[in-house]
Amino acid sequence: MHCKPRPFDIVHVSSAHPWTDNRVHLRAAATAAAFGYRTALVAVSTEDVSDGDWSDPDPVTGVYVRRLRRRRRIARMSVSTAEAIHGAISSRARVVHLHDPELLWALPLLALLGRKVVYDAHEDLPAQVLGKEYLRPVARSLFRLLAWGAVILAGRASVVVAATPDIARRFDPRRTTVVRNLPRIRIGDDTAADVGARAMRAVYLGAMSRDRGLEVLCAVAASRAQAPGWDLVTAGPIDGAVDRQRFDALVDRGAVDHRGVLDPGAARDLLLDCRVGLVPLLPTPAYSTSIPTKLFEYMAAGLAVIATDIPFWRRLLSGVECVTWVPPGDPEAITRALRSYASDPVLLDQHATAGRAAVRERFRWEYEQRRLVAVYRVLGLPDPAVFRNTTRM
Repeated sequence: MHCKPRPFDIVHVSSAHPWTDNRVHLRAAATAAAFGYRTALVAVSTEDVSDGDWSDPDPVTGVYVRRLRRRRRIARMSVSTAEAIHGAISSRARVVHLHDPELLWALPLLALLGRKVVYDAHEDLPAQVLGKEYLRPVARSLFRLLAWGAVILAGRASVVVAATPDIARRFDPRRTTVVRNLPRIRIGDDTAADVGARAMRAVYLGAMSRDRGLEVLCAVAASRAQAPGWDLVTAGPIDGAVDRQRFDALVDRGAVDHRGVLDPGAARDLLLDCRVGLVPLLPTPAYSTSIPTKLFEYMAAGLAVIATDIPFWRRLLSGVECVTWVPPGDPEAITRALRSYASDPVLLDQHATAGRAAVRERFRWEYEQRRLVAVYRVLGLPDPAVFRNTTRM
């Protein structure tokens, strides 16, 4: 049993994300720990258990984790947020790194207690509201007001860490740093089978909703005869606001192999046994300027990619020929792309190889993490006394 590590240098806090979350734990918090900072994490349990306090650090990341019990949305917004902030305060950390807009109410309290606060803006909240076409006018106006209120309040944090340049434009550039949510390179990625030797699987990894292309995926699955030989595999949570009857029926028929919610390691392992990754997100205001993490996860795992033709994504991958671009919401274009990859193994290998090389050379967390550490130094934390190799985890 390790001695109690308080006071921590940094505590990462989320009342919405699971403690296994890629950005919150396996990238941001793990980076702080790897650079030598005493790092804690308050986040949501994946097994419906809670922790009373920190004891031993996570054996892989070195982060001390305190898990909150999972709750439904209303209880999460009240009880879980209070528990999360209480955990942050009890950690006695000099820097509190918040990862959810629902925690912004605590900014004045944390400032009063002398804590430096980093707000991690994962998403463009005002743009998200614009993309929710199903909202009635009154509800849309209310949510837009709340979104802009959250942006204004977040701007009062000591530093804002934005996941994309577009999100960063919402905040004061003097106190905002862009840290993109890009994948780490894993040891297993080096030994993965060549893409042509893998099963003929097309995979969608991540949360599923209408805006993320759930209806498109259903249409692709329903027309599997148009792309013979291919299996469709999905993994991730399904938005509770969507009608999932059609998706569930396709799963029951065996047209979709749905693996449920996987931990990050299992998710990456799944990718290593697939040939093509799908990014069917619709060009909503939020996604039109997003940096889809799944795109780079696919590339890191050596998959060819079929993605919605969004101009920002094309510019992001300028000079990298690893994607077949398809019109938004067009399942027939996706099935044509799958047929093309099946009939042209050279193209499949070229796209997979180019994508993997681009991640190693340009699009990897190891190039982002130093910006995050620089933020902590600006906030008064000393230069880390210990630096461990963080290239592979």
